[in-house]
Amino acid sequence: MKNVVELLRPAHRTQNLAILLSDMKGFTARTSQQTREENARMLAFHDALLLPVIRGFGGRKVKSIGDALLVTFRSPTDCVLCGMAMQDRLASWNARRGPQEKIEVRIAISLGEVRVETDDVTGDPVQLALRASAFADAGEVVLTESVYLAMNKSEVPTEPFPVRELRVGETRLHRARMIGPRELPYDGRALQRLGKLRDPKLPLATRAAAFVARRWPVLAALALCFLAAAASWRVRVRRENDPVLRAEQMLVGKAPLAALAELDKLSDGPRARSAQVQVLRGKAEHGLGQLGMAFADFAAALDADATVADPEVVRALVDDLESEAFPLQWRPALVRVLGERVGAPAAEPLRGIVRSQHGRPRREALEALELMGQARDEDRLALATAELSDKVAPCPAVLNAVRVLVVAGTERAQALLSRTAAEKRRCGSREAADALRRLERARAQTAGAAGKPAPAGATTTAASSTPTSSLSLTPVFAPTDAGAKPASAAGPPPSPGPAFTASVTPGSTPARKSTKHTAKRRRKAKAKRVPGSASAANAAKPPAPATQPPQPPPAAR
Repeated sequence: MKNVVELLRPAHRTQNLAILLSDMKGFTARTSQQTREENARMLAFHDALLLPVIRGFGGRKVKSIGDALLVTFRSPTDCVLCGMAMQDRLASWNARRGPQEKIEVRIAISLGEVRVETDDVTGDPVQLALRASAFADAGEVVLTESVYLAMNKSEVPTEPFPVRELRVGETRLHRARMIGPRELPYDGRALQRLGKLRDPKLPLATRAAAFVARRWPVLAALALCFLAAAASWRVRVRRENDPVLRAEQMLVGKAPLAALAELDKLSDGPRARSAQVQVLRGKAEHGLGQLGMAFADFAAALDADATVADPEVVRALVDDLESEAFPLQWRPALVRVLGERVGAPAAEPLRGIVRSQHGRPRREALEALELMGQARDEDRLALATAELSDKVAPCPAVLNAVRVLVVAGTERAQALLSRTAAEKRRCGSREAADALRRLERARAQTAGAAGKPAPAGATTTAASSTPTSSLSLTPVFAPTDAGAKPASAAGPPPSPGPAFTASVTPGSTPARKSTKHTAKRRRKAKAKRVPGSASAANAAKPPAPATQPPQPPPAAR
């Protein structure tokens, strides 16, 4: 209601009021040395210290001009007491602050009729207060003679000011007497009337900025710890909800069936076809003994990304090669995957299989080593020795051993060929003799080109001089045994394992094969498998020696 009455009054009116004008000492000089933030902080402290005192004595802040405050009071006594309380509070504040944080003001008080507007007051008393402030010093309260005559002198102790007149013969100045110590120059009597006032506080944003500036190392460390904790929490939540990570944990915990159940959750998404998921699925299936399905997943993953072949994948593939339970029709593909996709990481495990007692796996292991370019002469000799020492080895395995010895071409390989040729075996002896003749012819040709006589029986030099790179191994699939059945009714019967045939590149020593005797041996083997056949009796007869003389090398022709 009071505000409504104020609005209904005329905009311009006059009142007899006490005018208080405060001005900060050295404000202009300090502003030139401060940043805008520092200057705003100083003015904020100025208002926070003085405005509560002004309100406590019933004053009304009309306006502020930078560091100056224009305040009106209805009582001149309250106006002077307010000025004394303001100086006491500033003195107490400055006693606890450094030189750069001190706030010192001078206060001038005048009394008279002024014109009151909404946000300003004008009149002769305002001008007198402005002139009186020029004679005041920091910490003083100066009042005009009109204020001195109108106030209650028993409440406000004053003292005469040196004879100064604002206007000649009209106005003299007075000032309040300082009767207290430096911290409370006016003895704090006026300030005590307001009770206990709280120390001023900066705005929240300013205080926060100051706190950060002082404590930034500690805050930075706390922020890093918080980020690390948040990242750890996020990873933990992801592990709890991600099927791939859960499957990895279950494989470590030896729960392959549960791992497959987790991976089945990704069956509808594109992630199910990623190399990582296929490898995990293959590991789980291999752990369950599903070797064929595991190999299919491993092969698909290696086709997409060959870098997923970790030691566990290599070990699983090598185990498949050595296992007799691995599907027969997939063994050639397994050899190609080991030789072309896995490569060198599987070389050492495959060398161990080459020296094992299992015929098919050791031949396939050597083939994989040849495909990856990691086969060595000792590997070839180990395979050939095992095959030739096995009395029940099939004929294709013995022939493959002879061809491997030709590729090796070392002294030990020649010795094994000589022993095989001397044993007069039903299978392999003639091929070993042919291989020795070819090596001797190549040695003689090399010695003749060099212009040196070749010593008799020294085929080691010829074998070593013949480039072994001209001989390449290609798999030859031998027929199955008499009682074997094909793995699939729709497809051709599976191969019992690849053998190797030696092919000669142009420029190397030609390796002529006795195709007539090879065909004859095949007919005899076929006749043995047919009961009651007339050729079964002839199969037991030893094959006639070859009468066709060896052809001269291309250079001799």
